[in-house]
Amino acid sequence: MSLENQPIRILFAEDLPADAEMARREIKKGGLEFIYKVVDTEPDFRKQLDGFNPHVVVSDYSMPTFDGMTALKITLAHSAFLPIIILTGSMNEETAVACMKAGATDYVIKEQIKRLPYAVKDAIEKSRDKQEKDRIEKQLHDSLAEFKDLINGMNETVWIIHPDGTLLDVNERAGKVTGYSREELLQRGIFRIDNNLSEADIKQLARNLQTEKTQFFHTVHTTKEGKKIPVEINSSLIKYRGQNVILSVARDISDRIRIEDKLRLLSRSVDQSPVSIVITDVEGHIEYVNAAFTKITGYSFEEVEGRTPRIFKSGKQLGPFYEQLWNTLLSGHEWHGELINKKKNGEDFWEDISISPIMDNKGKITHFVSVREDITEKKKMIEDLMVAKERAEESDRLKSAFLANMSHEIRTPMNGILGFTELLKEPKLAGEEKVQYVEIIQKSGKRMLDTINDLIDISTIESGTLEVNYSKVNVNEQLNYFYNFFKPEAESRGLQIFCHSPLTDDEADIVTDAEKLNAALSNLIKNAIKYTNEGKIEFGYKKESTHQLEFFVKDTGIGIERERQSSVFKRFVQADNSLSKPYEGAGLGLSIAKGYIEKLGGKIWLDSEKGKGSSFYFTVPCRETPNTKISEKATVEDLPIDVTLKDLTILVAEDEEVGRMYLAEILDDKCKKLLFAENGQEAVALYKQHPETDLVLMDIKMPVMDGYTATMKIKEIDSDALIIAQTAYALAGDKEKALAAGCRDYLTKPLKKLHMEAVIQKYFG
Repeated sequence: MSLENQPIRILFAEDLPADAEMARREIKKGGLEFIYKVVDTEPDFRKQLDGFNPHVVVSDYSMPTFDGMTALKITLAHSAFLPIIILTGSMNEETAVACMKAGATDYVIKEQIKRLPYAVKDAIEKSRDKQEKDRIEKQLHDSLAEFKDLINGMNETVWIIHPDGTLLDVNERAGKVTGYSREELLQRGIFRIDNNLSEADIKQLARNLQTEKTQFFHTVHTTKEGKKIPVEINSSLIKYRGQNVILSVARDISDRIRIEDKLRLLSRSVDQSPVSIVITDVEGHIEYVNAAFTKITGYSFEEVEGRTPRIFKSGKQLGPFYEQLWNTLLSGHEWHGELINKKKNGEDFWEDISISPIMDNKGKITHFVSVREDITEKKKMIEDLMVAKERAEESDRLKSAFLANMSHEIRTPMNGILGFTELLKEPKLAGEEKVQYVEIIQKSGKRMLDTINDLIDISTIESGTLEVNYSKVNVNEQLNYFYNFFKPEAESRGLQIFCHSPLTDDEADIVTDAEKLNAALSNLIKNAIKYTNEGKIEFGYKKESTHQLEFFVKDTGIGIERERQSSVFKRFVQADNSLSKPYEGAGLGLSIAKGYIEKLGGKIWLDSEKGKGSSFYFTVPCRETPNTKISEKATVEDLPIDVTLKDLTILVAEDEEVGRMYLAEILDDKCKKLLFAENGQEAVALYKQHPETDLVLMDIKMPVMDGYTATMKIKEIDSDALIIAQTAYALAGDKEKALAAGCRDYLTKPLKKLHMEAVIQKYFG
């Protein structure tokens, strides 16, 4: 507020003209030059605040339509710097304190009206001082804000440090780089960020900066996560909040160090490279060779410095060859080719050479650099590459043989199924012939199912989705089962079969995946029987150590040539792969067995001689580990078959008509009530209508609503509902998905009557 060369503008808020005149006279007596306005209503008061723009307000405390406190609030709202003096006829101490607390500059009692001129002068001076202080503070604030904006806009971290070592402030980048908040950094101090600094170092730095503008040094900062960041510090003295402080700007030099390291690495790499590197000037005079050059050619750097690469010529390339080489290089292009050069000792050697021109900023060629690799050994490896090519072609032949084999393995049983199904339609067919045809159809169907299962198993193994389900297994029981199972087949072929179980039944318990162990053994025994025309089959195990069993399957069959033994565990390979082979099968059994055994942590190998037989061996770890999850649930095969369904209501969800017909044949005359749904939505509706349902056989892939969703919805209706999945989905994870949806058990198609009854017996027997 400037009052130079102008009268003071005073706005009076007074309802009594006499009092206003008295106040005017007293101020005049005080020697003040002023002009004034008098108002006695709030609207006029507000109007004059804007229109008259007073330097000071003098307001009566009590007026008929207006009072001093209201005038005070309006004045302060109008301007924080406009002083207001409360003038009143009488005022107690509490009222005076209230006015001052509310923001009044002063108050004057009318009986002491002579003090008014001094109060006006003092109020104006206070207002002027307040405005000046505010201006200075704003300038300081703006200056600090500009400084803050400046340092916060920097990519480097900024540290403001008192000469005694106290960290006063940091920029935003410091927080981002270190991971600490500003408050955490100020609390921790610079010495927790820079472990190399001490208070003595900071004090010495401050002393040095008294005589030097800047100080540079390198140190290491530590982030919140413990990461070490190498930094370059540029320190100087500045004025900050009225005191001399150290301004340190820290630049992360990690990239610079990495670049320097890379340059050193590049230098070492060039010098230590296993290939020769030669640098010449534009006329071809040698200026640099690395250690590999000396090792390969036998020449030292001193022997070739200043000479041209002509000293390496073997004479095997003619003049036009080198003419084309130089034309390419001098045109600014890279040349690449193979040369036969000569070593210092006169020995010829092959080199694969790349020569590139090096240009200056103006594109002028100044040097040539050549990278030269001794490929003499590579040339000798061509024969090995040809062998590898032949192996690849053999692999293609194996795949072709597999496709032909698959066609045979699918079409042959399919021919049996379709052909004999057609014959069953003959009206004059005898009973014995019908039985024979049905047996052929069943055998063909089993053969096709075995082929499909093998394909699913091998795809599961190769996709890496094969899971291991550990359980306690008695190997004596498993081997005894296989002995009884395969004995009739072996004897029907005139073969003897022997089983060796050296451990007692109590000692024969191991922890492994029973399904995969059984599959591996079964495949090996089936192969032994398949490829043995006379003699015997032996299988069993021996205890290799406390942690491992070694199983074996031996036969006196056709054997395998030694050169083919390394490939029999590959996909699509059989002991006899010829078109005239008398053996059926997809050639996947040994590959599946190998995949299973290796998944269990074992290994598999063979010993065979053509015409004398084969012996297959594999190991299985048997020690239980702390993380082994053991399941001791009975399998379907363990359960006795004694099914009584007369009191059961069974709901079958199956979208295929053939599937419904098959299940109806198995279940219809054996249960109390049999309900059918063609999709998941119908299954849910039927379950709601028949809450007495004891069992739901749920297909998974159905229209409208799938089996997973239907299972979850039925479980919402009845959390105790017994639902068993029956599905053609048989890949890894399908069973777990069905169980996760709420199914109690899982059956894979094609459904066998025996397995169906066994599962029902499991829950209702």
